[in-house]
Amino acid sequence: MLMPITYSEKNQFIKNSSHIAEELALRLNDFNNSVLLFKVLAHALRNNESIVQEFDEAIFENHAAFQKEFEALLKHALHVATDSQVADATAAAMQVEEYSPSQLAKFFGVSIMTIHNWLDQDRFVGFKKAGSNKHNKIPDDTEFIMASGKRVLVRDVVSMWNRQEAETIQKAESDLDYYTRQIAYYEKKYGDAFERTLGTKAKLTPEEETDAQVWQHLLGRLQLEFRDKKK
Repeated sequence: MLMPITYSEKNQFIKNSSHIAEELALRLNDFNNSVLLFKVLAHALRNNESIVQEFDEAIFENHAAFQKEFEALLKHALHVATDSQVADATAAAMQVEEYSPSQLAKFFGVSIMTIHNWLDQDRFVGFKKAGSNKHNKIPDDTEFIMASGKRVLVRDVVSMWNRQEAETIQKAESDLDYYTRQIAYYEKKYGDAFERTLGTKAKLTPEEETDAQVWQHLLGRLQLEFRDKKK
């Protein structure tokens, strides 16, 4: 998440919420802008039914009441924002991958016995090895202590292995095969050729915009490869 709300920022917001509400409700250059801001926030926030039902246009005629309700609205906004952060963190935690010793042996480039020895030596920080007849699954957010003492996440080792594999595959195949394979990936992802998918869209999401640029580059390179082969 971009710019998460820290614990100290949350406490500071709660502490200063009355002052912030006063500035937004009463100290903007145009009071009507304060009313508009209040109404937009009130209707934009999630789980706001109980708060909105208590609002009445009459509060805008009483500055003290308006400031009080603005403060309540700001505290609710903070609650919604911090709840979203917890939900995002929970979702991220649920996406943790787990790997068996045999898989880790491949990623680390060692034998399965070495992985078991590292487990016995507590080189995988915080992971307790199961009994001999049980399957061990090491989460990818586990830290591994290298021989130098430096710590690295299992997922970083896996990412490094995947990058090296991709580079090896790319070197082993011809440029033509590589461009064809990459274009096939995007055609599968979007369900058809570029000119019938992203090529027809007027507005693209950030991900689609990046994919479109790469996809067009690959198509251009593929055309050059075909042209060179015909010479």
